[in-house]
Amino acid sequence: MESKVCTRCKTEKDADKDFYMCQGKHRSECKACTIRKNAVYQKRNKPWRDRLIDEQEKRAYMTKYYNANKEKFVEYRRKFKEKNPNYFREYQQKKRNPQSKG
Repeated sequence: MESKVCTRCKTEKDADKDFYMCQGKHRSECKACTIRKNAVYQKRNKPWRDRLIDEQEKRAYMTKYYNANKEKFVEYRRKFKEKNPNYFREYQQKKRNPQSKG
C-alpha cells in the first residue's frame, strides 16, 4: 500500500484508493478535495450555474426577458426571415414528412 499526502488538506491517504490518476500518475490533491473544489467552481461559473437552475425558474426568467426585449426579438426574426426566406417552409415540410431527404 503506497501512501501520499494531499497538497490541499495535508492528510496522508492511500494513493491508489484516495487519489485520481492523471497521465499515469496520482494527482496532488485527494478525491475529496477535488470534489469539493469542483463543487465550488460549478457554483461560481455561469455555465454550470445555469445547469443547476430549476426549469420553471429558467422559464420565468426567459419570459420576463422576452417581454422586456420584444423589439429586439422581432427585429432578429425579421432579419433572419430576410436572409433565409425558405427556411420555415422547408422546416415545416421536413416536420410533416421526416422520411424525405429534402
